[in-house]
Amino acid sequence: MATAAEEISENTETPVSFKSARKNQDRPWKLSFVYLQCYFLTIATILGTGILGLPVTIARAGLVPFLISFLVGFLVQALLIYLFVDLLQRCRLAQLEALKTAETERILMEEVGSAGPPTHNAEEEEDGEEVEEADTGLLQRDITARRQDEDLQPNLHVLGVLFLGKHTSRAFNFVLLFQFVSIGISYVLAGSEAYAALFHTSHVYVIPAFTWTLSLGILLAQIIIQPITSLLTLLKGILLVITVAVTFVVGSEVHQETTNDFTQIGKPFLMGTVALGGIVNVMPFLFSEISHVKTQVLWFRRAVLGGLATCTLLNILWCWAVLEIVPQMAVESLLEEKLLNSSAGQTETTHTARTFIYSNISLEESEKAGEIATIPLTKIITQKYSRFSWVAELIQIFVTISITVSFLVMGTAMKHTIDGLAGSHWTENAEWMSRISARLLPHSLQWRTSGQSLQHYRRFFSSFMSFLAFGLIFVVSACDPKGFVVMLDKVVSFSLNTEVGLFIFLMLRSSRCERFKHLTVPLPASERLFRLHWLLPIYFMFAVAYDVFQSILEITETVALILRTNSSLG
Repeated sequence: MATAAEEISENTETPVSFKSARKNQDRPWKLSFVYLQCYFLTIATILGTGILGLPVTIARAGLVPFLISFLVGFLVQALLIYLFVDLLQRCRLAQLEALKTAETERILMEEVGSAGPPTHNAEEEEDGEEVEEADTGLLQRDITARRQDEDLQPNLHVLGVLFLGKHTSRAFNFVLLFQFVSIGISYVLAGSEAYAALFHTSHVYVIPAFTWTLSLGILLAQIIIQPITSLLTLLKGILLVITVAVTFVVGSEVHQETTNDFTQIGKPFLMGTVALGGIVNVMPFLFSEISHVKTQVLWFRRAVLGGLATCTLLNILWCWAVLEIVPQMAVESLLEEKLLNSSAGQTETTHTARTFIYSNISLEESEKAGEIATIPLTKIITQKYSRFSWVAELIQIFVTISITVSFLVMGTAMKHTIDGLAGSHWTENAEWMSRISARLLPHSLQWRTSGQSLQHYRRFFSSFMSFLAFGLIFVVSACDPKGFVVMLDKVVSFSLNTEVGLFIFLMLRSSRCERFKHLTVPLPASERLFRLHWLLPIYFMFAVAYDVFQSILEITETVALILRTNSSLG
């Protein structure tokens, strides 16, 4: 007897997957639009606020150390995408098997419940019951199809339930929600600064408008959010290319010298995990747009990898362009060789002298102030190169669009995950609520209550939980309006790297265990490539350990400084 995986691979699909495949295969233009949407939403996810905070963290390291660590990060992220696509396929097949098992058990229970002694009712009563049963059966099949369509959409919560243990799955959900809230806070902090600079107002007043306008759009207008986000991402990419090109032109006049220090490679390495990370949070709801067909999965993977490569190139060019204009350190020393004439006037000797140059605008000062990289860049262009003042306005528009798009994508991914989490808890109590409705309501209204009303209550509950998450983002952002770089560098990097280095790694291991070994996916990752999955915990957990070590070191230095200050005052 063929397994569920074998049935799908032979295109003997369920009504839901067959309907999805037919819908997409009959419309090639729609498939192309889906792939383009995946490409642009990948760029919108990766090319978020990480690109704004990245140049600030390379103040001490310089361009070459950053370039090496960033290219290594790109290769690891590409490996993660390959393996995660394989995991999403196995998740969908496991969901299908679980759904088939549950449906079979339900049918068997109905047959057992309907078995009983024959009754001798009147002919009209039998006809009426047959009509009622036929109508109820059609309605129940319609609800089953809708539930299957919802249940077969992989999300991060379902991945945790399927491929992690009970307690590990709960820890994963906690880290996931903590991460979404942390990223949302960093977007609100950066967005409020960007809009405040654009409209010349205080960022404190911008935080409520920015947070709730976009949050309500995600909650109430989800259907139009993705196309709008794709268009804004295209505009964002065009503005970034223009900004980088013009910044290079200005940099050719500045000739700002850069220094490299490989001992300071840690900070750009840590921020690089944020600047190229986060794609696994968006891939599940992007994956729900395609069918379980090899060609569609292949083009989906290509679209995501293409978005990653594009973001890597744009990040490198952006950091290079910023270093061409903005000084790395507030105080820079230059070695100059000066000619000295001897007393006879016939011989000359060279003398090396060190010259210190102070700059009140630098990447170092911006890092201490928790500013995004565009703030010192626009200040230098406005003060010293007034003919390029329009570039400063262009940069501000780019920043506002960039953060807006990133918040929309992050918020959509968070809502998708919370929907899965809330739906899971709601399903656990569905039987209890059905029993209550069966006792309190007549038989003719039971289906409507359990089928329609409970579905509405479920959606309302999910939306309410998402609303609470956005409310938490707003409250924390309003309390700490100056901690953008700290939020990105410490909190977000810790949660992102823990998610991939620990939980996603465990999921990948579990997906190849005996329980799921029989699943045959349309586009599997090769065994040779899967062996490289050990690189994920090595890379990302090293980033977590370095993050914790740096935090402890900074706290120790701060405490020591406070103690020395108090002792000197005493």
